[in-house]
Amino acid sequence: MLVALFAIAAEVAALIVYTVRRGSGADLPSLSAIDLRNLILAAMAISAGYALTENQDAGAGDLAALMLLGCILPTQAGAAVRRLVARWPSADWLIACAGGLAVGSLNENAAWPWS
Repeated sequence: MLVALFAIAAEVAALIVYTVRRGSGADLPSLSAIDLRNLILAAMAISAGYALTENQDAGAGDLAALMLLGCILPTQAGAAVRRLVARWPSADWLIACAGGLAVGSLNENAAWPWS
């Protein structure tokens, strides 16, 4: 649970930094388009984390939170970091996969310390 919270906090911080820099006049493009490849990678990472922790307790209401926090947020944060840090071109898919795996493996009944 702790790792997932850190991942979500880092993704939100990346989006806030991007928004502040864009608002202060930096020449950064809008994040209105979602990269479908990274969205699919994040969804696959959520599925892998979900399967690893055998999280059968999740219901339909949890699915919306998983999709928002595990797919859309990491995909947008990865795109923001990729555009902020030009030296790191693979940041978008790496952040999408790591965020999806961290959120997908959330299960308070799992034996692993990161979930």
